[in-house]
Amino acid sequence: MTAVARPDTTSTPDGRKVRRTVAHSIASAHLGRFGLLALLVLVIIIFSVLKPTEFATWANFTQTADQQASVMIGGLAVMLPLLTAEIDLSVAANISFANIVLSVLTTNDHMSVGLGVVLAIVASTAVGLGNGLIVDRLQVTSFVATLGTGTLLGGLGLAVAHSMDILTVPSSVTTIVRTKVWGLPLSVVYAVVAMAIVGMVLRYLPVGRKIRAVGANPRAAVLTGIRPSLYRVASFTVGGALAGIAGVVITGQLGSATAAGSADTLLLPIFAAVFLGSTAFTPGRPNVLGLFVAALFLAFVSSGLVMMGAPAWESPLINGAALITAVALSSWALRLRARRFRAEQLKQIDRDDQDQVGEAAAAV
Repeated sequence: MTAVARPDTTSTPDGRKVRRTVAHSIASAHLGRFGLLALLVLVIIIFSVLKPTEFATWANFTQTADQQASVMIGGLAVMLPLLTAEIDLSVAANISFANIVLSVLTTNDHMSVGLGVVLAIVASTAVGLGNGLIVDRLQVTSFVATLGTGTLLGGLGLAVAHSMDILTVPSSVTTIVRTKVWGLPLSVVYAVVAMAIVGMVLRYLPVGRKIRAVGANPRAAVLTGIRPSLYRVASFTVGGALAGIAGVVITGQLGSATAAGSADTLLLPIFAAVFLGSTAFTPGRPNVLGLFVAALFLAFVSSGLVMMGAPAWESPLINGAALITAVALSSWALRLRARRFRAEQLKQIDRDDQDQVGEAAAAV
């Protein structure tokens, strides 16, 4: 029996095309994963050259990071439900609610700061749990449920504050946020710690893989023994706790609370950062590192343009454009990933067929 020699495709002219295609795919993949990080570095370099004495200063960097701390923590609160294919539109209202609760307890009721912080976070956690139960048990779509919850929290915040703004909270509240450690405000430290914890849980612990499995394919998750309802409710609950932490940070930064909601304007920046971040590192899927880079990118672009004399309306314009662009890019990345998966499956089928033909020819 004589074995049939298989042609060496890599030595043919087509082999060069294959290598070029592979190289192009690798370059595209790297561009998709690290493109946002490269843009952040480019933005910093450009504005540092244009405004070296204003932009390229440690004070500007720390101030910008401080302003984005609540966006980063709030982004985590949005990201967890998103990983289970749900959405939380009440996150900004929940942050405002925690801001109001903490301000009222520590100012009007003269409660200790530690207990006030705990109760504010517990209140926001309860809101997140309520969202999860409404979505999972009552089968209300998360878009409608959380939109309703956000409106409800607006009225509840007015009731808690008796429709009165709190102009000044105790200095002990601002101290736990504004105090600097290693040159950074504690608000930034809280944000980095929260992102590190969430990132490690999602990446290294089984619960993180189960959360992603629920979002990717709930039916397949059930077949593997995962309870989608449990992780869906848990994602909303933990998201509520994170919104409470963001509310505490906002209270310390502002030193006040508005009965109508101090953090409602954060909704668009938070979603813009989350969706823009989902285009980086793991394109098409929300991730902690992408959220961090996206929040800084949007903040530094806005800060640089302000220093260049841009009008006040540029910030919401940038956030809105970033949100639309990010959603479009995320959808494109998901479609691209699906096409690549199908292409790999077809290639594997072709290889299997070629192996079977080779074995049959060798047996003749």
